[in-house]
Amino acid sequence: MTTASKESPKQKYLPLGELPLSSRPLVKRGIQFSCDGDLAVAADDSVHVFVPEFPDFTRRRKRIAEEGDPESSDEEGNAQQYPFNPETFRSQYSEGGKHMPVSFPPLDPQINRELYEAERIPFPYDKTTATPKNQSGQKDDRDQDEGKEPKEGDEANDEVGEDEDESEDTDDSSVDDDPAGGAARLGSNQPYGAGSGPITSLGSSMNHVIKIGWSPSELGVNRRPILGILTGAGTLAMYGDSDMAANVLGSPNGYMLQRRELASWRVLWGVGERMMVPGQSPAYSEYIRTFAWAQKFGPGQALLATLNDAKEIAIITVQTVVSVEEEGGRGTPAGPVEKTVWYVREIARFKAEGPHLPVSIMDPDYVPCGTSFGLSFGPWLKDDGGHTCVLAYLDRNYVGFRKLRIFHPWNRGQPPKLQIENSDTHGQCVHLTTEGFVEFEQGLLQKGDVISCRGIISTGWHAVPFEVSLTNEASVDMEKHKTSVCGTTYNLQHCENPIIDMVVHPPSDPANPTPKPLYTLVRLSATPTTPNWYETNALAALAADPSQPYFQWARAIKQKLEILVPADMYQKRSYGADDSDSDEESDVGELMEENADDEEVSYLGEGLTPIDATMGGDTAKDVKVAPEVHPHRFRMHGLTLSPGGGASAVLVSAHSTQHPERGGWHTQRSQVLFSYKSRRGPDRLRDLALDDTNLNYALIDSMTTEGNLFEYLYGGGPKVPGVHYSLSSGPRHAHVAQIFAPVVADQKCEVCGAAINQSMKEADLVGCEKGHFFGVCALSGLAVQKPGMTRSCGTCGSKTMRPEILLQKVPDDIKDEVKGIISRGSCMACSGMFLN
Repeated sequence: MTTASKESPKQKYLPLGELPLSSRPLVKRGIQFSCDGDLAVAADDSVHVFVPEFPDFTRRRKRIAEEGDPESSDEEGNAQQYPFNPETFRSQYSEGGKHMPVSFPPLDPQINRELYEAERIPFPYDKTTATPKNQSGQKDDRDQDEGKEPKEGDEANDEVGEDEDESEDTDDSSVDDDPAGGAARLGSNQPYGAGSGPITSLGSSMNHVIKIGWSPSELGVNRRPILGILTGAGTLAMYGDSDMAANVLGSPNGYMLQRRELASWRVLWGVGERMMVPGQSPAYSEYIRTFAWAQKFGPGQALLATLNDAKEIAIITVQTVVSVEEEGGRGTPAGPVEKTVWYVREIARFKAEGPHLPVSIMDPDYVPCGTSFGLSFGPWLKDDGGHTCVLAYLDRNYVGFRKLRIFHPWNRGQPPKLQIENSDTHGQCVHLTTEGFVEFEQGLLQKGDVISCRGIISTGWHAVPFEVSLTNEASVDMEKHKTSVCGTTYNLQHCENPIIDMVVHPPSDPANPTPKPLYTLVRLSATPTTPNWYETNALAALAADPSQPYFQWARAIKQKLEILVPADMYQKRSYGADDSDSDEESDVGELMEENADDEEVSYLGEGLTPIDATMGGDTAKDVKVAPEVHPHRFRMHGLTLSPGGGASAVLVSAHSTQHPERGGWHTQRSQVLFSYKSRRGPDRLRDLALDDTNLNYALIDSMTTEGNLFEYLYGGGPKVPGVHYSLSSGPRHAHVAQIFAPVVADQKCEVCGAAINQSMKEADLVGCEKGHFFGVCALSGLAVQKPGMTRSCGTCGSKTMRPEILLQKVPDDIKDEVKGIISRGSCMACSGMFLN
């Protein structure tokens, strides 16, 4: 056996490859990365969610501890030593996804009951009422006609009507009080409809997906983000991990970590049509037109803004508090378990109206206004007194920026002290279409004593930069005027290809900002005759290869658009096969026949080639060359950036330029295309790359461990502390080790009763004096002597005892200190998040 064959296998990585989908969204901005690298893709009535798989760097960390930096054997192996790599036959996001239908059945308001129970206030809907009144104030006619009396404790959909096969047991359709149960069910007799629209007020919407949006990090269960999904009925539902125990899928080989399973995902709570949260009035049901998450505030705390069809913006606080219960409910293991309590409350509401006078529908210049993407939060400015940011909103041909401030302290589980300015800090009149939006640049800009934030306004046709001061106390109070006064009635710059999505890239060097924010946008239609479908002002900063200043997906689309084929050949998809589509060949075939039969056609003109015919020797026969066509065109549906901006993804659908589409919803197809950068060189650890001007360390420090690892794999980011190399020598680790040292020293083997000797170690195991070996908790150093006591980190793979188990093993005098340590809810080794 050769020396090369004895070496450790080299690290394997999953590539970012094309992701085909059997769906297509009905709206734009249909794809979004989360702060952890999770990918959400909208469809017409459902949403796809994909979670990344990370490589296992455990062997690498061991080699660093034993031998130093093993960079020579860390990267992917060459074909001579390891000719077969099983990971190359699948790509990232190819497994472990979840396809969630969200349009039907409509959500039951009972899912918000836990929000009211958490604040100990009565729930506005009476659960025992099986036949609530409809919008006209009368009972449901079906129950009156059938003469049935509601049973106590039954839900509205427990009524037995003509369709008796819907439910055989009326008790099964009641809302489960156990938080580990499934999502709340539909109450079929409850009145639908929200807002004042002619369709939505009657509950007649098809309830398709309108918008998706990930929350900031550290908000949900295991500090993971949750996903907000807005549908056409005006309902904003939050999806995410629940407290229900879920399986952790094993790795197919030794090179990848365990994969998350999304089976524990459920509807956590909702806002909008028939859905109320504490602090809202039950007098009417509002239609949510759009929503936006504020940027990360703190662990377990976030702000949510919603805009209804009455132009009212509601500010909602969202918090989570983790508690330990002695007994688990259904679907949870026996014994003490963690329970996540949601605190959701509306704390403020204000009118979001611009200075433009309303326009009569009889006015020749009248056009509808409004957008599903009309809210956006800017970055936080932190000072000793609190946090300040601006909220951008869109009205008729106007973009307003309203300043918000949260004063310190904001205690977990309690509403904060929020101050909202009475008028806009900044306002900008600009021509807007019905699908305009605002994107902020990450980070703040300081010029002298003035600290500001900036970004790009997508008017629907063009990108317009803006800059807003956060320290200036001035406000904008415009007088009411017509759009003709400020010149925003018409789009003065001609454009026929609307913007579908736009991203603003994080600055590579915040100390030396560019004159304008760096952005990339895509437009609706990518065809050979619409070269403006792709637009960016950040070519050099984004290119994985400086010689190719395009994203990989942009180059691929551009190359396909440049393809030319003969028209008659393209019509015959099978190139002469018997089953070729005769209908598809008819158009060009008839045109060729007409030209051939026309005796007046001159076959010596442009594009014609004379061909000598040897028949007779004296005559020449001219033949017309078939025209060439571009067979491909693409429609864009969304564009998104990875957590650190190094990688990107675009959602597109391919179409034919020569044939109309045929088929129904089942024929809808789309695909996700990616762009990424190469991983950094083997000798470029983070501490050795401080001179690299292409790294924004302020952004890196603000990202999650999952986000940093994703950037290392696909965004050209640096190596991740705690994942690529150990951080066990830090001051925090020393403090925690000191706290648990007495408990670790007094450990006894539960098999034989002998003392556990810390000097008896073998690999990652610790043993007792009689030779029984156990795993070690990454947080406390205690021996894990029973199965089911730990949970795994999703980025480094370390095992950590569950909080309730740790609290049982430590004495009472240090329990409060241990609670403070485990309240972080993150891995001690790398600060990553646990698998459920």
